[in-house]
Amino acid sequence: MKSIVTSLFVTFCLAVSQIAQAHPGHDHSHWMSGFIHLMTILAVGSVILGAVVAFQQHTRRKGSNKED
Repeated sequence: MKSIVTSLFVTFCLAVSQIAQAHPGHDHSHWMSGFIHLMTILAVGSVILGAVVAFQQHTRRKGSNKED
């Protein structure tokens, strides 16, 4: 459980750091801007989804061991 919480905290910090790194020269009018933002959102979403799946698998394994 501690590793899951740590992973979620690190993911949150990485996501927030991306927002903090935006600066006045952060160009939203560039033709690749929309694609880059979409890829960033998908990457963060995949990390969150991976954490959820790992947590579910951990919970299932822990539950199946109790029945033995």
